[in-house]
Amino acid sequence: MGRKEKGQTLVELMVVVSILGFFVAIGASSMTHARRDIALSAGTAELRALFQRTRLTAITHDRNIAIRFRPVGPLWSWTVYEDGDGDGVRNDDITKGIDFAIAPQRIFQFPPVRVGVPSGTVIDPMTGQSLALRLPVRFGTSQLCSFSRDGEATNGSVVLTDGEKATIIRIEGRSARITVLRWNGKKWTSGD
Repeated sequence: MGRKEKGQTLVELMVVVSILGFFVAIGASSMTHARRDIALSAGTAELRALFQRTRLTAITHDRNIAIRFRPVGPLWSWTVYEDGDGDGVRNDDITKGIDFAIAPQRIFQFPPVRVGVPSGTVIDPMTGQSLALRLPVRFGTSQLCSFSRDGEATNGSVVLTDGEKATIIRIEGRSARITVLRWNGKKWTSGD
């Protein structure tokens, strides 16, 4: 070896670039999953706080208060209403202006998470049927989650998804207890 080597060969450079590309791809995929998980957790936390705050408002104001969920194109919104005539917050009273909004309408926005059901076959842990067969917002037979002045609530739930994973936020009537069920793409787990 009489000649000194200077620099790297093209093959060596290609190997280094390939290795760097591999690590960048792994990092980008991890970041995407982390962002989706954070958005799902943040959306779940916001709705839990909304239910808790609305229940507290009903108790402290000694009035029936409800959250009305409505689809707005591909998104969902909610508005908080107060009972104006003592018969509970009702859709027909909202239409007539008897039950009135006490907070402006809010749009649920935690992309890529949305109010909805995940794609694919996911079994509803409460009914044993396909989750795709149900509405993502369901309180009794409507999309109104009502809280009485005593703190009781309408039984029901809201489903959030990023397309693969999902969260079901359930409200239990008499106790107004909030439980969270999480679908990780394979199975349901419970926990707050």
